[in-house]
Amino acid sequence: MFLKSVTHKYQTLLIFLLSALFITACGDSDSGKTKRKKPAHLVETIVAKYQDISSSRTLPGTLQAIREVQIINQAPGLLLKLPVYPADSVKTGDTLAQIDDTLIKAEVQKAQASLNQAKVDLRRLNDLAPRNLASESEVAQAQTRKDIAESELQLKQTEFKHTHIRAPFDGIISARLTEPGDVIPMHSHLLTLIDTSSLKAEIHLSELLLPLIKAGNQVEISIDALGKQTFAGKIQRIYPSIDKDTRRGTIEVILNPVPADALAGQLCRVTIITQAKSRLMIPYTSVRHDKEGAYVFILLNSQAQRVNITTGIQQDQQIEVLSGLNPEQEVISKGFFGLKNKMKVRKATAEPSQSSPADKLSAP
Repeated sequence: MFLKSVTHKYQTLLIFLLSALFITACGDSDSGKTKRKKPAHLVETIVAKYQDISSSRTLPGTLQAIREVQIINQAPGLLLKLPVYPADSVKTGDTLAQIDDTLIKAEVQKAQASLNQAKVDLRRLNDLAPRNLASESEVAQAQTRKDIAESELQLKQTEFKHTHIRAPFDGIISARLTEPGDVIPMHSHLLTLIDTSSLKAEIHLSELLLPLIKAGNQVEISIDALGKQTFAGKIQRIYPSIDKDTRRGTIEVILNPVPADALAGQLCRVTIITQAKSRLMIPYTSVRHDKEGAYVFILLNSQAQRVNITTGIQQDQQIEVLSGLNPEQEVISKGFFGLKNKMKVRKATAEPSQSSPADKLSAP
């Protein structure tokens, strides 16, 4: 009985000592955690620098004929001839349409007869005037009648010419909208004639790039329907206005000579290389965005400072900074996870073994 009591006392004492040691160890552990300092937020930086950048842009467009004319009649009447069809080639002066000229031909003859009579009357009065058998007023009236008859004849002759419609330039018929036998009113659209000696395309380019190109600059043109081959072209003209909604201007690119099988209406892609310009560039991944716009963090006095910026063109992995940033400023390029404005930061060292896993940078 006595032995059991002693054993029980020793067991109780052992449990008490073990509990005390455990509480002490926990206290030491908590004390150690309290004393441990939080590691600094590590970042990487780059320096904003000016670079000579020439931008390259490939933009879609549609090939168009260099000239396209609607053939419209200037004399009404019965259409007698329309000898051309779509895809027909015509030369300058070729007949495109013939309108019945019977009536107008008769009017020309009538006007010619009136002019002949007016000339006879004027000649007779001019002969009588020196003998005082005709007054100056009568001579003047005869001269006026002759002038009117000449104008009337010229008018009818012009109307007569309008019954015979000829090609204004070398080209190809692209549309035929009426047929012989139709009675056509004045100013009806009969045919469409296009000039395919050259092809053009209108391209819409950012207002930021327009000052860096000029009329006459060479471009490369590819046509989807013709495969991967590229063709030489040039900028023909730059339109003088900017679209207020898209902030883009329009340029006209000309393709000459025209490659075989190239047709108006085909999709093309125009590659434009602008002149080199000195631009303040930073990596595109350094730029952050929120409801206030674009911004970056710069390293200043061991702190991350937010700076709002205005960006320009993007070239590969670089983007232009138009305002808000000065050259040679250190811009934070990595370490954005958990980064806040005015947070204390430290630049990462080149030796990764010196940093703990908690210090690893997070890519943006």
